[in-house]
Amino acid sequence: MPRFSPPRGALRIAAASMAVAITLAGCATGPDAGPDLVTGDGGSGAPATSESAVPPLPVLTAPTADLAWRECSAATAAKYDVRPAAGTHIECATLDSPVDPDHQDGGTLTVALTRVRTGKTPAGAVPVVLTTGSDLPSALGALLVATGPGRSLLDTNPVVAVDRRGLPDSGDVDCLTRDERAAIAANGQVGGALDTAARITALTSASSSGSDGCTEALDPAQLSYSIADAASDIDTLRRAWKIERLALLGIGEGSDVMLAYSARYGGRAGRIILDTPTAFGKPAKDRAQLTADGVQSALATFAQRCAAGGGCPLGDDPPATMTRVVTDARAGRLAPLSEAQVLSAITTALATAPSSAATVRQVAAMVSAAAGGNPRDLMAAADRAASLRTSDGQLLSRCNDVTGTVGQNEIPALIKRWSGQYPLTGADSAMTLLRCSGWGSAPTTKAPSDLPVAPVVLNTSDDPVNGGRGAKELNATLLRAGVTPISVAWEGLGYSTLANSTCAAQLVKDYLGRTPVTGPTERSCPA
Repeated sequence: MPRFSPPRGALRIAAASMAVAITLAGCATGPDAGPDLVTGDGGSGAPATSESAVPPLPVLTAPTADLAWRECSAATAAKYDVRPAAGTHIECATLDSPVDPDHQDGGTLTVALTRVRTGKTPAGAVPVVLTTGSDLPSALGALLVATGPGRSLLDTNPVVAVDRRGLPDSGDVDCLTRDERAAIAANGQVGGALDTAARITALTSASSSGSDGCTEALDPAQLSYSIADAASDIDTLRRAWKIERLALLGIGEGSDVMLAYSARYGGRAGRIILDTPTAFGKPAKDRAQLTADGVQSALATFAQRCAAGGGCPLGDDPPATMTRVVTDARAGRLAPLSEAQVLSAITTALATAPSSAATVRQVAAMVSAAAGGNPRDLMAAADRAASLRTSDGQLLSRCNDVTGTVGQNEIPALIKRWSGQYPLTGADSAMTLLRCSGWGSAPTTKAPSDLPVAPVVLNTSDDPVNGGRGAKELNATLLRAGVTPISVAWEGLGYSTLANSTCAAQLVKDYLGRTPVTGPTERSCPA
């Protein structure tokens, strides 16, 4: 087992006896997402597929061995100050996984798992393994499924969330200084108004020094936090369960992890569900632009829905109020909140609650108060967003996976161009590219060359975290793998289609069964 003695921070690598408690956030149950699946007709979907032409599905089985699960609802409520959804059973466990899957004697780290189910979930049901990757704690992703309309999935299948290594509950990485962490979270805008050149200098300096400190702290494991390594933790779970195949659910960046799993472990992927996926394998600049575009659209939809509901807290012109708050933050008039922190606060609040009119009004009230000179609620939301999205381990994971790094000399032109295209998100997305400046990246994970089963791709048109633009980018990847996915569009505002749509949950339940899903390959669920 490797030993680390960092001067400024430490990676806590665990032996098999180490136990780490995990807690998770929750939110109130949202409204039903609407009627049944709308399949392609009138040119909106492919013709129905003959059942005789559909190959049999890989067989899924329940675990023949299990982990030491413990009830953790009370800890969940205490940590996140939320009430778990009524009737939901929440259990936690830990699993020791090799730091390097290719060298089993190289030490282990502890990965946190959370299982959610209902009183109706059959005892011998096939579990669905979920990860949100580096977006959010996977436990929170599972709870979003458990508290929204997608909760109906739990009546037939438990969901087991595997937090990505390096996050606070999974072999926590703590290797940045407080100043480095603050500068990176603020995208260089520390202490109020700064011009672009000063922000670039501050951010690249913090990123570079942070890279040096983390490399020293984690050596030789500093490149062991990629999507391929996260995939190996999931296979450690499969082996602990002593089963042949897994049902995989990747939400957001977690879809990259599940595709990495499918590439490395081939036929072990018995079902593959990609929910609001990111653009697997795309260079960093392309991914950033896709995010800027999609999140800009999500914020515009948020403002439109607030206006359509009547009595919108954002006033007579919600888009203008939104723009004013972001502009004030950019100009230093909401100090100590930076532009990056304001955007993260708003988008995280929208992502971590059910898609509903109540959520829209609550977030709108927060933004309106800041516009009126009272940013207290927005500051609290920014702190929560930082705890959920910008931990040292999440930064490390993202930097491990970066391809096509962007130099600081390119950023001013990107800010100018993207600000014109995406007024709310363009400048911030361009600056975010510098968070991995000077960091090492792990070997590129190749896309799967073939898949044992056609995936289900669920896509939200307005995803406030990743933008919802990645699903289209995956088409070529999946076709090269020899499969045509079942694609489901949900014209909603939210982080996960499954969490927010009963219609999507029903399709997933059908997909998890023994009989292949036939019919159109392009479908839609009502918002």
